[in-house]
Amino acid sequence: MSNKHLQSSNITAQNQLIQWINEAGMAEGTKKVNLLRKVIEILLHSASQMLPVYMENILSYVSDKSNDVKKQVIGFIEEISKLHPQYLPKVIGQLRLFISDTVVAVQKRAIQAASIVYRKTLLWICDTSADLSEMQLVWENLTQLKLMVLNMIDSDNEGIRTHSIKFLEEVVLLQSHGEGSSDDEFCLDDLPTNLPFINRRALEEESEHIFKLLVKFHNSQHISSVNLMACMTTLCLLAKFRPKFMPRVIQALGDLHTTLPPTLSQSQVNSVRKHLKMLLITLIKHPSSIEMMPQLTQLLIDIGMTTQEINKVVPKERRNKRLGEIKNGDTPSKRIRVDSPQSNSQGSDSNSRSDFIMFEDTTTSEPSQALPKPNVTEESVLDGLNNVEIVVSLVTATLVNCLPAEMPANFVDLYKPIPNSGSKAQKKNLAKMMLALIKEEPIATSSVTKPAPPQSAFSDIAAKIPLLRDDDEKITLKNAVAKLQESTKADRQVESAVSKLMEETRQEHLKEEERKAKEKEKPIPPPTPTVPKLKQKVKLLKLQEITRPIPKEIKERLLKQSVNRILRAEKESAIGGVAHIRAKFITIFASSYTPEIRELVQNYILEDPLSRIDLALSWLYEEYAFMQGFNRHPVTLQPKLHEKHDQNYSQLLCVLITQICERGDPIMENNRDVLLRKIYSEAPVVTEEAVDYLKHLVTEEKVALVALEILEDLCLMRPPRAHKFVAALVCHVLNENEEIRDITIKSVLKIYLQGSEAVKRVIEKHAMLYLGFISLSSPPQELLTHRHSTRTPWTDELFKMCLNLIMALFPYNEELILEVARVYGCAGSDAKRVVLRAVEGPVRSLIAAPDASESTDRTGPSEHEGRTDGQLRPAFRALLEECPRGAETLLTRLVHIFTEKAPPSQELVSRVRELYATRVSDVRFLIPVLTGLSKKEILAALPKLIKLNPVVVKEVFNKLLGLQNPNEESPIDPVELMIALHLIDPSNADLKYIIKATALCFGEKNTYTQDVSICYCIMLSLI
Repeated sequence: MSNKHLQSSNITAQNQLIQWINEAGMAEGTKKVNLLRKVIEILLHSASQMLPVYMENILSYVSDKSNDVKKQVIGFIEEISKLHPQYLPKVIGQLRLFISDTVVAVQKRAIQAASIVYRKTLLWICDTSADLSEMQLVWENLTQLKLMVLNMIDSDNEGIRTHSIKFLEEVVLLQSHGEGSSDDEFCLDDLPTNLPFINRRALEEESEHIFKLLVKFHNSQHISSVNLMACMTTLCLLAKFRPKFMPRVIQALGDLHTTLPPTLSQSQVNSVRKHLKMLLITLIKHPSSIEMMPQLTQLLIDIGMTTQEINKVVPKERRNKRLGEIKNGDTPSKRIRVDSPQSNSQGSDSNSRSDFIMFEDTTTSEPSQALPKPNVTEESVLDGLNNVEIVVSLVTATLVNCLPAEMPANFVDLYKPIPNSGSKAQKKNLAKMMLALIKEEPIATSSVTKPAPPQSAFSDIAAKIPLLRDDDEKITLKNAVAKLQESTKADRQVESAVSKLMEETRQEHLKEEERKAKEKEKPIPPPTPTVPKLKQKVKLLKLQEITRPIPKEIKERLLKQSVNRILRAEKESAIGGVAHIRAKFITIFASSYTPEIRELVQNYILEDPLSRIDLALSWLYEEYAFMQGFNRHPVTLQPKLHEKHDQNYSQLLCVLITQICERGDPIMENNRDVLLRKIYSEAPVVTEEAVDYLKHLVTEEKVALVALEILEDLCLMRPPRAHKFVAALVCHVLNENEEIRDITIKSVLKIYLQGSEAVKRVIEKHAMLYLGFISLSSPPQELLTHRHSTRTPWTDELFKMCLNLIMALFPYNEELILEVARVYGCAGSDAKRVVLRAVEGPVRSLIAAPDASESTDRTGPSEHEGRTDGQLRPAFRALLEECPRGAETLLTRLVHIFTEKAPPSQELVSRVRELYATRVSDVRFLIPVLTGLSKKEILAALPKLIKLNPVVVKEVFNKLLGLQNPNEESPIDPVELMIALHLIDPSNADLKYIIKATALCFGEKNTYTQDVSICYCIMLSLI
């Protein structure tokens, strides 16, 4: 009862799915999206067994105009990767199309789904037992998809960049070693090593390269705040899950703290610093950050956190451990500062100006070198920097002693102004850096605090300070001087602007005074009496009243002349660089105005079609836009509503094709093939009329082969309409020209192997139609189209023409043998004879090369067992079970072919025995399986077998005596066979047949030797 209920519910769900799919194909807008969402929900969760059937319907919306529909398809692909990853080979290519979509919203959704699909694909590769070629196909598509997203990190759209960062984060996590992460987390170690297309070392190197790219993008000076915070989050997540990245991530965050991008506003700077603080607190809580605690602590202090606040966020067990080390007298080893000369010599590549500790120095330093002298402190240097006189003196000494005579060529490009110049934090950092440089010099504290004497002292110090490397990456005295120069320059600009403004104001005042003086000197005329005027209404100018309309004939003539001038200005437009604008005008005129204009443009194109074919294609696309309703021209340029746009497009396409083929110009004859290929391959839509004309061209001797090639290209290059184009190609397998027939069959087989299910059904339908012709009493009209006689009898050639296609398809779809048997039973004797000869080649090729059928057989390779050990094929098994009436001889011939090189299986022997007992009375049906019958059955059939043709009797004896196949064991030996022949009752077989059979045995002297003869003679005497 439950099974019946389940079956009815499945049927109901399938009917509902079909209804929704049909409605979605006709709907638009939100309704279409909702219907598609329902279909996807049912397929994924309620009726997943119907997923292979209706998956193509969902994927057909890849090129839909609606962005919401595309997003639904992307979500479908994402869910497929989660719930049914075995279908990834069918959907991964569609995701690549969405990544390269022109709509930003679709691209972002596709990148978002790609992160999940990438992870699920790796899990599928690890766990699946799918075909290796399918896994390699998915991996190649995934690699190309990964490269596309990697290039999108430089996209102009901010959202695409953000989604690309998150995708690359997933790639780095999945392609790097786990380093003790949780067992549930996937990493590079989980990938199998036995797959030839996966190189784990290359994947690890790729993840390292992507990580460096993310760090470089993070340190970019023109990054937006949104991308910056997304990249910060990504780097911190990578540091948490992959501790090997922790030092470089902390280094990058330190560089960011001291060198924020100059394009950020103050509010964005505050947001970035707040986000940075939160991420650092998260990192300091992570167990892997214990080695980087000094750097993290210094960073948090620079951001503004106090020591007490930092201690609160540090885990309790880590604080207790640190306290125990201090109590036991263990002091941390000395660390080198990033901005010190030692660290600078290590060649750091970052643009950091930070002063936090980066690398731990394991070497032991002397106390005198480890600490600065007690008379110079950071506070004393900071007090000196707050003194203007000391700073001016120090800058002057630096300019004299350290500045080169000429400005370096790269100084303008590399110099970056200090963003927080003059602030307390900047002065504090500068004091730390100066202290690191001068800590070896014996300077008294008092020399800094007194105003007058320190000038010379600091001058001497400045003269001894070495120049730092990477001037654009470190806060040096040169940058401080540049900042002072900028402020002085700004003051001078303000003073200049104020003085200029005052001078302009003074000049305006003088001009005004001069004008007033001139007005006073003018004589005042005597007043004249004024008469009040009547109000007059202003008459408006109406263009229609003062102009006459141009007659229609004149307008058409002027328009024609204008278009003609534009057509003849081809060289001038090319010289002026406006050829594309001219082409646009011509296509608009041709598609929007009178038939005379259309004819004018058409004749112009056909004058030199080879050089003007692009203009013809542009015109075709313009007509296609009108036909589909895509045009956006003004109302005056649009065709009238009563015009049929599809007819205009079809008419133009057919005119171009027919004129190219039928004009007798030598130029046209030489370039005809090229032009035909270009039009058919690049036209937006190939109409039925154009296909019919192409079908007609196959009958023309000069262009027949070209027309066949174009038909093949249409079927392969336009898959959505291939099932319509293939009908025009497959009909030529009945062509009277043998060369055309052979080329057509090869093309049809190629399309059959690469085409969709709809294309295969069309080809099989035509093959079965032509097969059915052989059962007719006379040849049909399709075979006599180009023959004069209407009452032509059947010939072997006509029979072969009808069988060519289905016999060519048989190695790739063996189920067609059932249709051959069905028609064979209804056909005449001549047709049966041709079928028996024609079927041998395909069946033998199927046995010799089974992989060809298994690769395209829709029943799947799992149903095909061994082919060389006599096992039955599914189609042959079905033919044995339900053999049509009249097809027994065909079945006998097939059994002969299947048992030529392999002994019959028990299943085959059982089926043949059953058919012989119930339906087939001809003893010849038993010959292929004689070696599989029992001794009793062979002896019972022997009287009938010896009555057959001597050639057949000899074949029977060869089988029984093991002469055909030495490896085949016979249930009867030569002695028993000879005794059985002598014991045959003459009433069952005439004596002459027995004598002939005995003579055949004696003819095999290698088998019936003297010893064998003595043996059966003795046994006969005993009977």
